[in-house]
Amino acid sequence: MKKTILPTMATMISLATLICIAFNGAAYAQASKQPDTMTQLLDYSRPGAAHDELEKLAGTWSFQDAELAFVKGTLVRKPIYNGRFYSVEMTGGKLPVPVADGKMKEEFYQSMQIEGFDNPKKKYITTSINNHIGSDIQMQTGTFDAAKQTFTYEWDDELIPGQIQKNRRVLTINDANHYKEEFYEIHGNEFVKVRELDYTKTTGQ
Repeated sequence: MKKTILPTMATMISLATLICIAFNGAAYAQASKQPDTMTQLLDYSRPGAAHDELEKLAGTWSFQDAELAFVKGTLVRKPIYNGRFYSVEMTGGKLPVPVADGKMKEEFYQSMQIEGFDNPKKKYITTSINNHIGSDIQMQTGTFDAAKQTFTYEWDDELIPGQIQKNRRVLTINDANHYKEEFYEIHGNEFVKVRELDYTKTTGQ
């Protein structure tokens, strides 16, 4: 009859230790291949190819409503923070704007935006304020269609409590010196175009 030799306690402990060392070594080797948190933070903070699409729109532009001749003005788009973001300032014609104590005042229409691309979310983001209608800060989220050279942004407005309006803005690059901007609102169950602006570049960055 063949005699079975059982491993001693010391042998079992040594074997477990070797397995543990091998496992930890493999895990460490795998972890060492991963970038540390700070490296990732810096990499996700850099401007890249998506930001280059916004750069195409940098410069000074004149704009004109496609239907209303009196709706026109100037837009200036500038890169800030090494191209990580873009500032946009729009000046239109004079109109009555709301001021304190229920009064109105005639001023030039003003709008200010910050544009950028959120690398982790892979979304274009625009914040927008103006001196005419709305006390909110719009947060528009969008995408870019490279084939159509089109940015599409969507957002909700609540300019009066409880009245939420869904909006869409479509910006199409026609060529290096021209683009158009179409605005849509949800009416019923579909988006309806409410305005179209045509832009012509007057100077570069």
